[in-house]
Amino acid sequence: MNAIAATSAVDIARTQSAVLSKSPSRTSFTSTSSSDKDASTSPTLFEQTGVDTDDAKAINTHSREIAMVDLSPEELDIAQALGDRASESIECVRINRCRMNCETFQLLVDALCKYELPCLHTVDISQNRVGGAQAGAALAKLLTHAPTIRFLSLGWNQLSLVDLKALAATGSGACSIQCLDLRANPLGTSHKLSSKKAKKHVESEDNIWVSALVAAMPNLTHVQMAQATIDDSSLVCLLHALTANVSCLEYIGLEWLGLGSRLATVRSIMSGLVPADLATPVRSLHLNLAANNLGDGGVKIIAESGAMLTSLTLACNFITERGTGMLAKWLPSSGLLALELSDNYFGDQGITSLLVTDGRRQSAYSPYNQLTSLGLNSCCLTDTSLRMLTDALTYNWAPLASLRILRNNRMSPGAKVAL
Repeated sequence: MNAIAATSAVDIARTQSAVLSKSPSRTSFTSTSSSDKDASTSPTLFEQTGVDTDDAKAINTHSREIAMVDLSPEELDIAQALGDRASESIECVRINRCRMNCETFQLLVDALCKYELPCLHTVDISQNRVGGAQAGAALAKLLTHAPTIRFLSLGWNQLSLVDLKALAATGSGACSIQCLDLRANPLGTSHKLSSKKAKKHVESEDNIWVSALVAAMPNLTHVQMAQATIDDSSLVCLLHALTANVSCLEYIGLEWLGLGSRLATVRSIMSGLVPADLATPVRSLHLNLAANNLGDGGVKIIAESGAMLTSLTLACNFITERGTGMLAKWLPSSGLLALELSDNYFGDQGITSLLVTDGRRQSAYSPYNQLTSLGLNSCCLTDTSLRMLTDALTYNWAPLASLRILRNNRMSPGAKVAL
């Protein structure tokens, strides 16, 4: 019984830690590894399980995280937060919702740089007021002092791309950053210049330093820019630099950018994903364009772009059966292994367009044999769609390993069981 109770307690603690790591109030880059080092970046367990204060202090002395959350700027003190612990053991620094501005951040970086931080791999300063050239210089100083930092979360601050210019000066390959979170930042505004010549000159200069910025982070795998405010020129410049210079890039998050009203920008973005020649292997990249109101017009641009990638999210984009028909024609040459179409209310007609290439024959399923994951949650599907999906899989339309059909309330339980 004691062994069972101990096992249950461990499972509960792990479950609570996993739930907290997905909380929207905290930016978290969780690793697939279950090692103790990765677990140390999660909130300490005494915050979750309700143990008394003395036990909390005892646990905190062994924590590998410096965490300051919901404090006033005057209360932020690195030395006090570190306490009696050895700085060499610290793996994560997390400062959230502290109304910290660039001056305070600069002082904290100066304090951190007084310590040896050989194991520091995560810095999370999301949900503050950090911005300006001083903040960029402070970031460059911290990344130079602790080159082991791999996860950098800067979301919900006041940073622009220009503020990060100091990182470009650190040199090619100077940073080990793998995951960069820039969500909900004012990353860039359009240049208000009178002449086209002056605008081209500024854009040319931007291309140079943005390329240098990306070159300083050659190990980037994940870039998140959801809800950011960024002009078309800066967005295209950054994405082209990423896709051209970072070979290990796996994920680009562009949700909630309002790209439905900027379809020329969508065309420019997709042009950067077109392979130089047919012999070029498909890059393992997930592009997330959810909640951009792209509509069928945006889908047409994507389908006709000739772009090749392995995963695409188009959830919540007002796509109709016309859009799914365009996707069906693009799928065989796209290299896609995963397609997310959830929260587009195209109904059974959309499934018909996606699966059937010849409307006269219900058995004429498109010859596509790569798609392994398909998301169709909340798409207003009925039993008719389920029967079509069943038939398509019978005819080897695609080797689906994952099919998501939740929240389609018009489906009967019997049809789901049959599928």
